[in-house]
Amino acid sequence: MLRRRWTVCAMTALLFGGTAAAQAPGTLLIGGFGQYTKFDSGLLLGNKWGVGGRLGAFFAPNWNLEAENSYNRPPQQYAGQTGDIWYGPVSARIRYSFPIANAAAFHLGAGGVISGYAGYEPDVPTGQDLVNVLKNKRGYNYGVEGDVGFSIGMGAIALRVDGIGDYMPNGSPSVGNGGPAYGSHKNLRVQAGLEFHPNVESLFGGTMANASAPWAPYMWWDEMPEAALPGTLEIGPFVQYTHFGGGSSSNVTEGAPGNPSSHIGFGGRVGVFLSDVHWELEGDGQNTKTARKDNTGHIFQNSATDISYTSFALRMNYNIPVASRTQFILGAGAVRSNYASQSNVTSIGRSFQYNYGVSGLAGLRFGIANRVALRLDGIADYMKDTKNLNLIGRAGLSLLIGGGRREVMCTYAGLENIPASSPQCVAPAPPPPPPAPAMCPYPGLGGITAADPACVAPATLVVIDTTKITGPIYFDFDKSNIRTDAAATLDAKIPWLQANPGMRIRIEGNADERGSDEYNLALGQRRAASAKKYLVEHGIDASRFDLVSYGEERPVCTTHDETCWQQNRRDDFVIVTVGSDKIVVPPTE
Repeated sequence: MLRRRWTVCAMTALLFGGTAAAQAPGTLLIGGFGQYTKFDSGLLLGNKWGVGGRLGAFFAPNWNLEAENSYNRPPQQYAGQTGDIWYGPVSARIRYSFPIANAAAFHLGAGGVISGYAGYEPDVPTGQDLVNVLKNKRGYNYGVEGDVGFSIGMGAIALRVDGIGDYMPNGSPSVGNGGPAYGSHKNLRVQAGLEFHPNVESLFGGTMANASAPWAPYMWWDEMPEAALPGTLEIGPFVQYTHFGGGSSSNVTEGAPGNPSSHIGFGGRVGVFLSDVHWELEGDGQNTKTARKDNTGHIFQNSATDISYTSFALRMNYNIPVASRTQFILGAGAVRSNYASQSNVTSIGRSFQYNYGVSGLAGLRFGIANRVALRLDGIADYMKDTKNLNLIGRAGLSLLIGGGRREVMCTYAGLENIPASSPQCVAPAPPPPPPAPAMCPYPGLGGITAADPACVAPATLVVIDTTKITGPIYFDFDKSNIRTDAAATLDAKIPWLQANPGMRIRIEGNADERGSDEYNLALGQRRAASAKKYLVEHGIDASRFDLVSYGEERPVCTTHDETCWQQNRRDDFVIVTVGSDKIVVPPTE
């Protein structure tokens, strides 16, 4: 009884102890698994355990693309056949996960598969193994597959279990040694393994901007000023030219199988930008139909004349911005190359071969419109078993679809946990402005507040004649120099200014109506400056004067003659502030 309770507790902890899937756009998916394969009876192969791995990325909440490859060696069961062959299916699928309590997930997937029933992996066989493989006429077949499974979170990793059904609509004319043909067939696979969902941006020391904010509503095709977003899909066709690395006449066992001629082919790509959008997980496939250069190429029937070359690659690309809408791309990964002849010749030799190798990419992506780009790539694929290097040039278009954006959050106090787009994100009403301060009511003190200590009522109301302070001076036509009579007027102001050191004066320059507005404004400014200069040269602090020009805007006389104009060519002097409780009369007065 006690043991049963511990078992229940352990299963509960396993179920709710971690997140089954980090399903944010741009999250990477890495996993390994063990696999049991039940082969279609028409293949005459024994069921077998094997191993495999998968790599993928989430492009939208709960949606991901993934590719996987597995490997085992099933025994041949047809009479006269001995030994084990190499079985290596390669799958690519789209998958949707249904989260359960944030700790587990149920998922459904569908995609394509290439099932290879022969090959020289992991190493070229020799002796009897080579004889057994060459007798095997099972080739490789394309098909579709469905996936159903679940995952359970265990902290940083998740346990994942899948059931997969592969359906291949085509077969082969023989299993070897004159054995029966097989047609359309189904293989069932069961997988169990562990899965890890690293955040690439955090993995390489970056910090996700606004990482705590919720995801904005997902938009598949909107204006995207960025080069890419986390989870953006890059989908597009391309045309390519392949130069096949061949063997020499003295060593026909090396080089591209069948010795194919360089030729043009077509294909397509799909990639997912990760949480750090410099990184992109990308897969592509292509087909090139070409002829053999001659019959010296190894593996193939000597009378076969044509080659159908297909390849499937999975790479991790790093995007380096070089301009506002241009990125330089470096990528590396794995590639599977398939070579097949369409000839019906059934003589000795084989009509197919596939190889695994490494692939490197260098290219450019040019943005030509919103979410549309031109891709130019150079690719090198190297196959270790056949020791050939295929060099490939590609050109194509890419559509940049979708991508996740974090919500911009409200910045107003108390509303930081809601999106800025929410109707509730409204700026609080501003506080009412403070009342205007009461100003000093006493004459000459209107520029200070009533609370200022200098705002004191005069002891007695004494009227002082300030004419000598405010009296104007006059100028000649189109002149700003101080005349003799103006100098006398300014000299009379000096004792008053010395007796009242806190007094500020505004000097207002004026002109008559002759001349343009702009010219007269400048002339008035020069006249005011001349008066200030005179007073400063006679000991008055320059900081006590404010200058302004009114040009011809403030005439004191409007008659159009010299008598009137003379009155308008003037400087007026205005007391701005006294600076004390009263104006002091100089002792000379």
